Amino acid sequence: MLSSWYPSRVNPTLGNFNEKFAEAAALYNEVTAVHVVADASMKTNSEVVRKDISGVDTIIYYFRKSKHENFINKILKALMFFKYYRKAYKKISEEKGVPHIVHLNILYPVGLIALFLKKVYGIPYVVSENWTGYLPSNQVKRPFTTRYLTRKIASGSSALLPVSEDLKKSMIKHRFTAPYHIVHNVTDTKHFNTPADKKKKTKTQILHVSSLKDDHKNISGILNVIRKLSQKRDDFELHIVGDGDATPHKHYAHKLGILNSYVKFFGTMLPVEIAQKMKASDFFVLFSNYENLPCVVIEAMAAGLPVISSTAGGVPEHLTHDKGILVKPRDEKALYDACLYMLDNFLNYDKEALHIYAKENFSYQSVGQKLTRIYDTYKK
Repeated sequence: MLSSWYPSRVNPTLGNFNEKFAEAAALYNEVTAVHVVADASMKTNSEVVRKDISGVDTIIYYFRKSKHENFINKILKALMFFKYYRKAYKKISEEKGVPHIVHLNILYPVGLIALFLKKVYGIPYVVSENWTGYLPSNQVKRPFTTRYLTRKIASGSSALLPVSEDLKKSMIKHRFTAPYHIVHNVTDTKHFNTPADKKKKTKTQILHVSSLKDDHKNISGILNVIRKLSQKRDDFELHIVGDGDATPHKHYAHKLGILNSYVKFFGTMLPVEIAQKMKASDFFVLFSNYENLPCVVIEAMAAGLPVISSTAGGVPEHLTHDKGILVKPRDEKALYDACLYMLDNFLNYDKEALHIYAKENFSYQSVGQKLTRIYDTYKK
């Protein structure tokens, strides 16, 4: 398992959905996850950390990052990445034999390593893709060389595994040619499940969990709607959980006169803590301007929460009327109407049916079995 994004001590939450793919695959396969990270805080030149994480043999190489990002240091950094990935491959091959297949997460830049392993050692690779930069609503301009290399990585793969049909369509428009298989994001349905009984609350609890990046998650739009709701009723409160900078959102909520009275902010939470937070909530809100298949939406379903979400990305492929309400991105009037309806009707949704749907489509077992069938099709 190679990943362009993967959790490490430098960024513990980066690419945590890729870590879940590794854990799902490890239920039915022997999986070694390798990641190389530049760390500016290091005193030594390099360090390797190896541990078993939920059944995944995880090897992370850290090397000291230069404080100056000039052209020469960028070249040296690229060479260091190559050096340690190659070192990891040799170590794994000596201990366990040549890998049958490489599972790459996110095409660029680590896909260059997967392409190298295929060209030199003949090891096939498949690619899970989760990047929103391919979507029409979030087109990211990249240099020609990056676009060219990304297409080479895609065409060299045995299969591309986008997390949604919507992302698949966008990747095809980018001329990524390879067989496609949709493999959804993973959620832990053991932690994210329906509570036996919820404690009675004086106010309905609405939950939002995200990175808090306003251009992506549109937190300001949610706060505008909460202010409008507060002028009509006072039987609710919104809890916002996120690992991003909440300061500007707190200032805006204070300006709107809803901070603490209607909106409460919580910092970064571990997955187990988020699961508990969902169990204590009544419905979930996501108002993103663009998305693929957000893990928080499928986690909310697994926890039995009806969801209000924008129609961004692959969300409409799963969020049907019996699971929640869809609104157009940036349509604050539609979000207001949906929240009004949900405040009075959230108890009418079948929380057990929501959990069962999540378990059948997004659980470790479901995704792990699908990945195994794909590995068996394309492995060396």
